[in-house]
Amino acid sequence: MAAKHPEPVLETSRDAGSSDEPMTQEQATRLKALSIEAYEPEAFSETLTRAEADRRIAVLSAKLPLLDGPPHTL
Repeated sequence: MAAKHPEPVLETSRDAGSSDEPMTQEQATRLKALSIEAYEPEAFSETLTRAEADRRIAVLSAKLPLLDGPPHTL
């Protein structure tokens, strides 16, 4: 049975300038876990902005269900 992965949750900024701020602790924790689960530890960096972290979380969250599928061959 394939593992069910939660849908990505993108944080919305309350003000336009906040996307340039460092990622939140919640984002860091989520991104770290996703990067390990997706076998992409390089996707995590402690210096990411909130916007960059949101994008990486979305990409890894979309990629994980694909990893649960059967191997693809040509």
